[in-house]
This record gives sequence, structure tokens and C-alpha cells, in this order.
Amino acid sequence: MGQDREETTPTVVFDLDGVLLRGDAFGLFMRRVVFTGARLPLAVGLLVLLAPMIAVPAYRVRAAQWMSRIGLCGRNADRLQAELGRFGADLGAEPGRLIAPGLRMIRAHLAAGDRVVVVTACEHTLARALLDAIGLAEVDLVASHIRGPKLIVHNYGPTKMVQLAARRVTPPWRVAYSDSLSDLPILAAAEQAVLVNANARQVSRARRLLGARLTTVTWTGS
Repeated sequence: MGQDREETTPTVVFDLDGVLLRGDAFGLFMRRVVFTGARLPLAVGLLVLLAPMIAVPAYRVRAAQWMSRIGLCGRNADRLQAELGRFGADLGAEPGRLIAPGLRMIRAHLAAGDRVVVVTACEHTLARALLDAIGLAEVDLVASHIRGPKLIVHNYGPTKMVQLAARRVTPPWRVAYSDSLSDLPILAAAEQAVLVNANARQVSRARRLLGARLTTVTWTGS
């Protein structure tokens, strides 16, 4: 997409997990592909050890880095990328996995000529394969990155804003969609913030920051 068009076209930002996809895409990959067979006891042990860190938002990124690095240790880098790509494509075809209202909304924005950017904590190869498989090849993607077994960029929380800026995706964007309060910086940078499938506590906290710009939606079923 050319630079002039990017500067003049309204930008719309979507989260992936919980907005377009039910569940945690990379978490599903770790459970279904990585932590299977002989590695299953390792997963259980890591979850026990890292549970206190996962429970504290400030340490969640570090816990995810350790979980992925230990789980992926010893895997061939090229084979890992191939596995991530296959898993993403398969996930896109899994019955009931896609959130149909979210998918309709992203396609409506594309049809309207908006620049659509999916920004996610999911790993890039997996997320790209998923988006391509569901007919969203033209959507820009800002995601986490793995080099070999090491998670070198965990695109979560405030890091999303840094990564968006690095890709010259700068606020204000016209609309932002997320299901998580970890994306409050992204929602706050939008003219219209849409919180998806939120509970009352999440809505109350987001409303204090976003005021009348906040819209809440419940996306279930087809």
C-alpha cells in the first residue's frame, strides 16, 4: 500500500484473539503442537512455576517469554515457522473458531476503503497464515516475532503502540476494536473505541478513560 494512500486513508485497528478469533491462537499452538506427548509434563510444571507471574500483569510478558522459549527450545527454526504457518491456516478452517460478527465488520471496513491493521500478541507467521486463510490477505499485520525458540518481540500491552509507530501506523485512527483492557492505549488513540464482549468491570474502567467515545458490542454466534 503506497505511502500517500496510507497517510490519507482512514485507519481502523483490530485485535485478533477475542475479536476475530475465539481463544488464544498462539496458546492453542503451544498446547496442540508444542506441549504434547513427552513435553506435556514440562508444560504442567511450567504453568505451576509461572502461575504467580502470569497473574500479575506487569510480569505477564516475562512469563510468556519464558514459557515459549523453554517450550520451543530444541526445535528447528525453519520447521517451527512451517508448523506455525500450517497451524494458522488450519485454525482459520476450524468450525466455530472464527467470530462471525467481527469478520463481517472487518470486511465492511475493507469494502469502505479503510486501511485495516490487525495488531496482536499472536506470533506473526501464525497470524498471517490465519488471516490469509480467511480471505484477509490485504489486511496489514503487526504481531509478535520469534527467532528460533526465542520470543524477540512480544506485541502485548504498550508494546503494541511502539510496534504500530515503527510501522508508521500513527494515531488517531478512526476506530479501534479490542476485547482486552491491555489495549486501552490503542482504544484511547481512536476516535471511536469498541470494546468487544466486555464484562461490567471492564466497561466501567474503560468508560472512565474513554467517555462517550466508547462503544460496547456483544459478538456471539454467527
